[in-house]
Amino acid sequence: MLDNYVTASTTRVKSDKNVPRSRFDELKHRAEKKLNSSSSFNAKANLNGVVVEFWGNSQHQYDFWRLNWNEAKANSTTDARIISAFGVQDSEPSAFYCPEIHESLFFNTEYYGQCKSWALGMAAAVLETSRNTHSIHGACVDVDGKGVIIVAPTGTGKTTQAFKLMEVPGGRIVGDDWVYIDHREGRRRGHLVGRQPEKSLYMRTESQLNKDWLRKIFDESKCENVVTSKSKCEFTQGPTGCKLTGRNCVFDDGFEWCYYAFGNSRALVPREELFGIDKVADEARIRLLVLLRRDDRSPPEVKLDADDAIQVLRKGEYMIRPGAGPKEMWGHMGYEPWYNPYLLHLDHARQEEFFRTMISRFRVKCLLLNTGIESVEATHKRIMSALQTC
Repeated sequence: MLDNYVTASTTRVKSDKNVPRSRFDELKHRAEKKLNSSSSFNAKANLNGVVVEFWGNSQHQYDFWRLNWNEAKANSTTDARIISAFGVQDSEPSAFYCPEIHESLFFNTEYYGQCKSWALGMAAAVLETSRNTHSIHGACVDVDGKGVIIVAPTGTGKTTQAFKLMEVPGGRIVGDDWVYIDHREGRRRGHLVGRQPEKSLYMRTESQLNKDWLRKIFDESKCENVVTSKSKCEFTQGPTGCKLTGRNCVFDDGFEWCYYAFGNSRALVPREELFGIDKVADEARIRLLVLLRRDDRSPPEVKLDADDAIQVLRKGEYMIRPGAGPKEMWGHMGYEPWYNPYLLHLDHARQEEFFRTMISRFRVKCLLLNTGIESVEATHKRIMSALQTC
């Protein structure tokens, strides 16, 4: 039985990330009025020592929130807050952030992805300014005691390569989306340690396209925006064909849902459900930083020094995929500085300092790999080869 919820907004809604306190208080009054007049839910999450509180009236967002994060003590002091009000009349789906007080507001959107990313963004703002902790949007895997961070725009193979590393005998998943690196701790230890705040993986279900075995795991997980009708699929070909697989449509094969009919459908999967608890790590000693791109002209591998890596990361060029922005922009080039759309407070100087310190001071090796001209296996071999020399 599929546990699936279809949200009114299936992507991020329009937002303002720098709302003055006076304007924010006006908006918050409208949200609180709605929440106080209906059933609502409250929970606190511990994101690596930063307590982020959720208050909202969406059962879906609340359920995902509780499954996603480690719970904070009820009496702990709140560092940041998300207020999410659904069903507010005369308000279009939108999101607002007030940096003065580290609070966010969501109106009329139950899509969990933006809620999750803003929780991470608010925690990052607290950690970067007060605890000298770098927040990286990337996958992190420990391989025989050596940590790899993969930073890449959507659609270049980040999750695929993270899976390949997990599958090797000594591979263990830390996280597939976010990494915290405390530079104060790094100075004391002499090396950088990556940690993640999430106990579950918010996975694109389209990954099941090339991994049939994921279907059973997704079937047993909470899902969001999975297509349950053939009429809503954009990839049908002829009476029974599928443009993506070249095979029969899964609906015509007797299945009642398709995990890859929409590029932004998700499943929230506990880390241990993928390969077992022995394949999960809570931290990794960082030795390798891998940047990915996908095109038909760049070399398969480029070794980067700190200046080169910062140039690539700061530009953040990527192809906008379905679900990652307005529909009219899908297929066009976009720019996402530091490949981190979660940063609500974007400090370029601080980001440059963090990455320069990582590569130059702590001697973390950095590679830029092109997944557009080589096979998945060839790219994986390059990562494993680089790890051996770290």
